[in-house]
Amino acid sequence: MRTGVRYAAVLCASVLFLGSLLSHLASVDAASDPAKGKALYEKHCLVCHGPQGKGDGPAGRMLKPPAADFTSAESKKKPEGDLRQVVEIGKPGTAMGPWKCQLSQAELSDLMGYVLTFRK
Repeated sequence: MRTGVRYAAVLCASVLFLGSLLSHLASVDAASDPAKGKALYEKHCLVCHGPQGKGDGPAGRMLKPPAADFTSAESKKKPEGDLRQVVEIGKPGTAMGPWKCQLSQAELSDLMGYVLTFRK
């Protein structure tokens, strides 16, 4: 019986986690304002990622590894949630630092809304 209780608890926790994750991802798309995101991008991201998101900003060219090119086929294959996670927590071993503590959730959503326009 103990195994059944443990299984039910793990199942419940998994369902709650996935539900909150899907809710969060859905709110990113629904609540984003790409116009506000463009201003944030120009202030915080352009220096590395460049004006068209190609990773060719003034500092981006000098980075090892180089800044991400949001227009590349490889970048376009990444799920939006993965890209947001990199923006929020950074990417170890690169110059990409975390923005979760510097931008609000609404600002992060707006920024993501704008960054995703580079995929088109």
